[in-house]
Amino acid sequence: MKIKLAVTVLTLALSSAAWSAPGNGRAGLVALQGAAAKGYEVPADVRLARASNLKARGLISHRYQQLVGDAEVLGGQLTVLRSAAGDVIAVTGAHYPGLMSTNDVRLNGNSARGIAAAQIGGAGLWKTRLMINPNDGRYFYIVENRRFDSRWFHWVDAENGSIVNAYDGLTTGSGTGVQGDTKDLTGLTKPNGTRYELMSPEADEQGKPKPRQVTYDAGNANSPRSLPGTLATDDNDTWDTSGTNSPGQPALVDAHFFANVTDDYFLSEHSFDWLDDYPQGMVSSAHVKRNYNNAYWNGSQMAYGDGDGSAFVELSGDLDVVGHELSHGVTEATSNLIYQNESGALNEAFSDIMGTSIEYYHGTGNWTIGEDITPNDNGIRNMANPNEDGDPSHYADRYTGTGDNGGVHINSGIANHWYYLLVNGGQNAKNSRASGTNVQGVGLEAAENIAFLGFTSLAATADFCAARLSTIAVAGDHEANVGDAWDEVGVDDVLCGGGGSSSSSSGSSSGGDNAGPVITNVESAKIKGVKFAITWTTDEPATSEVTFTCCGTYTRSQLVTGHSYEFNGSKNVTYEFFVTSRDDSGNATTEGPFIHQN
Repeated sequence: MKIKLAVTVLTLALSSAAWSAPGNGRAGLVALQGAAAKGYEVPADVRLARASNLKARGLISHRYQQLVGDAEVLGGQLTVLRSAAGDVIAVTGAHYPGLMSTNDVRLNGNSARGIAAAQIGGAGLWKTRLMINPNDGRYFYIVENRRFDSRWFHWVDAENGSIVNAYDGLTTGSGTGVQGDTKDLTGLTKPNGTRYELMSPEADEQGKPKPRQVTYDAGNANSPRSLPGTLATDDNDTWDTSGTNSPGQPALVDAHFFANVTDDYFLSEHSFDWLDDYPQGMVSSAHVKRNYNNAYWNGSQMAYGDGDGSAFVELSGDLDVVGHELSHGVTEATSNLIYQNESGALNEAFSDIMGTSIEYYHGTGNWTIGEDITPNDNGIRNMANPNEDGDPSHYADRYTGTGDNGGVHINSGIANHWYYLLVNGGQNAKNSRASGTNVQGVGLEAAENIAFLGFTSLAATADFCAARLSTIAVAGDHEANVGDAWDEVGVDDVLCGGGGSSSSSSGSSSGGDNAGPVITNVESAKIKGVKFAITWTTDEPATSEVTFTCCGTYTRSQLVTGHSYEFNGSKNVTYEFFVTSRDDSGNATTEGPFIHQN
């Protein structure tokens, strides 16, 4: 039996009605290429969040964040890729035009922090951001707390202080390594008096040394103050002190050496310079806790346990694991995919994809993850056949429960298998899901470029369909291959195009109740100032959805018969809208258009 490496999951139990990604990630989706991309005008309600010169690919990337006042729009990020000559190649991400708020900001950031602290205590480092959810138009705060072995995010409603979402986002000279192999550390250590330090220096613009990689010994301590630990040192720069636990050096050597390989890969293959986003360098701590079966990225550094010798050995001893975890840092600096549900599965898959690509870059590649840190050498995931480890290779087999932060590790198998097929070609590894038509592979070099550009350009709330469209948009001559590979894992045009469902009343084809709710008494009325309300009733409990022709869709999944929304609109603006309700059998009815004069 194989054991999965996963972050510690301490997600609060929330109803499915509490929060969902905007439109399941597809509302407001932008994925343009060719003439459509060239003609795209960047909206006025965004600010430039990041600019990158991707010299290795001859591209310039600009990432924008949509704002409503001072609030960042959840999932409202656009990435514009231009050639070196300035021509727009692709535009990907999401934007929600005319977004209106449906609540007021009555709490400040400190109050939101206090509400989160009441759940987990006041220790740790805190960060608070005001956001607006385009799904329902409500302002909320994302309250982040970083500690030794957790990274909690609480989403606190800015009006009433309710917690609408909460999850632990912890992603999860010469020397001798964990496998007993000799690593060349030339240029990766620094002399300091009579000792050497695991620090690979590089001069800054003023000629002062700054580390690209620096590695610490956490001393197997369980204290919250134990990170990063003590800077790893050696008397003669041979780094061969044996031992699984501290002060054994194999785990330190591998953490440092593999961080350097990962850094070289991203810099040379994708022009991603780690120091642009993390000026402290690639900070790694080995010997974290005792018998700790985990490795994680905590937002600023890497941490590796030593394993318990049964499930895992020292977790820094596998290049694809080190590359995987450091790739979470790349994701955080670029797409910042939310670590829940499908966006979290894409976050995990990107790390597996990059970790595997890094192994091939180093000349030791294969399609299993973690084979060098599991005593039986079987690894923890198999991209060639995710089903071997109980993970899905097809979207129809995806996990839909709340465990594993909504399946972030489990469902990564879908995108992992997409990448395997894009590189190698073939059919789905699960015979019952294979289409009978072979995907034509494009090879590793083309595939890793497509994956890097496509995934780092995603909006934070992206789902699998957004990943499909984004990778197609950046695929160039390989557009058909990318689409075929997604088709083979079930993320196809039928799924992502809505499957031909009608925008009016629709029902199940499996028999039983197939009549949508009866919608009556649709009204809109001014409340005060620019605030207005839309109300209606249904003859049975049903969900609530308002779609504005100008401004997107707002959805609530609670089943009610009296439906009411409040919006903060604009003065003297005419709004055209539709209302939709769906009963608990999935039967939907849409009425409209209606007109509101604000």
